[in-house]
Amino acid sequence: MKVLFLGRLGLFKAYGGDRIQVENTALELRKLGVEVDIVTNLKFDPDQYDLCHIFQLDWAPEAYFYAKKIKQAGKSLVLSPIHHNINEVKRYDDEYVFDYRRISKVIFKDQFKRDLLKNFYGSLSNPSYMKFALFSMFHGFKKMLKETLEMADEVLVQTSLEASDLKETFGVNIDWTKVPNGVSEAFLAKSNCVNKLGIIDYVICVGRLEPRKNQLSVIKAMQELRAETGKDLKLVLIGASSSIKHFEYYHLLNKELQTNTWIIPIKWVVNQEMPSYYHFGKVCVSASWFETTGLTSLESLLCGTNAVAAGSRAKEYLGEYASYCDPGSIQSIKKAINKELNAPRPRVDESLRQEYTWSNAAKKILEVYTKLLVDR
Repeated sequence: MKVLFLGRLGLFKAYGGDRIQVENTALELRKLGVEVDIVTNLKFDPDQYDLCHIFQLDWAPEAYFYAKKIKQAGKSLVLSPIHHNINEVKRYDDEYVFDYRRISKVIFKDQFKRDLLKNFYGSLSNPSYMKFALFSMFHGFKKMLKETLEMADEVLVQTSLEASDLKETFGVNIDWTKVPNGVSEAFLAKSNCVNKLGIIDYVICVGRLEPRKNQLSVIKAMQELRAETGKDLKLVLIGASSSIKHFEYYHLLNKELQTNTWIIPIKWVVNQEMPSYYHFGKVCVSASWFETTGLTSLESLLCGTNAVAAGSRAKEYLGEYASYCDPGSIQSIKKAINKELNAPRPRVDESLRQEYTWSNAAKKILEVYTKLLVDR
């Protein structure tokens, strides 16, 4: 079987959740004997493949053009939308945006029009993206996303809530299969971790340094917690930043990093080395305004680190293993971190380790591929 993976433009320019998903899914499918190519532009020939698999729907107008080309060739199409709840995204835009998004939230109340402006703004620094942004302005961005969903023969969601969100937001009936994301073998191996920082029981926050990930609120919560407890609590921030894309947020964050020596920023860590950073921390906090699930919480739990997460989609994965916070409330974030700092380390059931792996995800995806090709 030969399969084409199609990712958004710029997928390989930085590490994000969709890149981790694409690369690890491809790796595990190849182990199962599937030939996988990964392309991030329109220069592909669908006739060279048995079927095609698109990753990313939100904010990705190029997905519509991928889907049109695939269906015109008469090929089966699988879509992993990696869809975020529209109400959570709108709340974020209403309450916590920086830079040019302060303008878009005033001009537009409709979230899809806000996203359209965001895409157009991004295309100014990326000419290859301009035609997609312009087309979406005239065709209608929400309409493009809906039509992409309708062209998919099977939609792979990460949670049952994601399927409900898609149906409610776009008013479509879709054939869907739940395929949870997972972790790589590095997070499952029972090997000795190396303490690379020389400290223990710190709070760790992993993700791109950007408003959506909410690191400034985590810092404020930690400042209050340090003052209230009198403890020299450390915060380890791991993630790349973009001073151009998020210049205002990055400026504010950089001021905090320069002022507070108890914050330890690390720009880049290879995924295979992350278990050591999780293992010696006491709490991993993800206070993101919106996520599909939030892999860092799952990774940390499997490394023996307590987890703080936000959102009901994370809860569908983590259940009672984590504490949950409201990303818009410093007090809520502080309370959840403090609870996990004082809680024993997690004793994760073996079923969790077996369920949430990229290997398991690949097996479920291969079942979907096989069924689609048999039914053709």
